Amino acid sequence: MAATCASLTACQKTAGSENDFENGPVTVRGEWRLAVSGGGITGKMDPVPASQDIRSVFGPDSTYTEYLNGKPTLTSTFRLITRPAYQGGPAMTVLLTKSYNSPSGQAYYRVQYVTELTTNKLYLTTGTGCAINSEYVRVQAASPATAP
Repeated sequence: MAATCASLTACQKTAGSENDFENGPVTVRGEWRLAVSGGGITGKMDPVPASQDIRSVFGPDSTYTEYLNGKPTLTSTFRLITRPAYQGGPAMTVLLTKSYNSPSGQAYYRVQYVTELTTNKLYLTTGTGCAINSEYVRVQAASPATAP
């Protein structure tokens, strides 16, 4: 994991620059479909079954909505920060999505490290011992997830 994290360093972020994942030319904002997920203790990555259309929408006003088969399952907020994945490690971009899915219903931030972001792909990892990894593809046009 340390070698992986070391190879995924993030540069200093300047508003609107290529490393500004909120407002730069390559941005997390928009609609993404979960294509592959896995990891954990086995490390196995599998395509998401066709019967599960899982999408995440990151709005321009820091709003965040998750959809399962076209139905919203979570509407909240997100933010991006930069911090080391481990003590003394390189700085990485971290995606924080606010959730209320806790036993008490109390809000908390889900932490996922952005390991790669291109115009069409978003790779996330929980970055812990048995990391859970997610590969998203950008949705280019109006889709069932956001259609009325």
